[in-house]
Amino acid sequence: MTKPKPQDIPEGPAIVTALHRQDRELSTVAGAPKGYRKLSPLESCYENGRLEGGSPRYSATERKDAGQTYGEIFAMAQCSGKDSTQALNISRSHGGLPLSQAQSDAIRKLVSLHSRMGDRDRRIIIMVCGQGYWPSEAVRAVCGDYRDTVAARFREALDSLIEAMETAKRKPGVAL
Repeated sequence: MTKPKPQDIPEGPAIVTALHRQDRELSTVAGAPKGYRKLSPLESCYENGRLEGGSPRYSATERKDAGQTYGEIFAMAQCSGKDSTQALNISRSHGGLPLSQAQSDAIRKLVSLHSRMGDRDRRIIIMVCGQGYWPSEAVRAVCGDYRDTVAARFREALDSLIEAMETAKRKPGVAL
């Protein structure tokens, strides 16, 4: 195998957009170049000030943090923590891989949060914070009648998420 020439090493994403930030640590060495990362729709809304306003009970930062926490829980619930080679050791009659403890805990947390949210809020949060849709796509898919107030409706859904998280924390056995 030949060593790549310096001009063959990519310096960043093929197409750098307004959603890219060069702030990812690639090395612990002082002065090392930073890598690119792409902002999620939630992070982009936060940076553009779309999470500000609405109910004064919650700040834009609290909404972003709640959405990111939800996204982490959602991602943990989706992955089994097992790789494909471990699946080969399981009998076909078993029906699949067993849930890991972390995945089981994440599913429990999601059920707890979802049960404390309204149907529309839950669906918007799942689409944006869990699946990476843009708020405009999610709000229009869930509440077809919203056109000009998408940011306000998304803030309402995030407020509902924060309230569900606060309620879940008070319930014994559900640690968020």
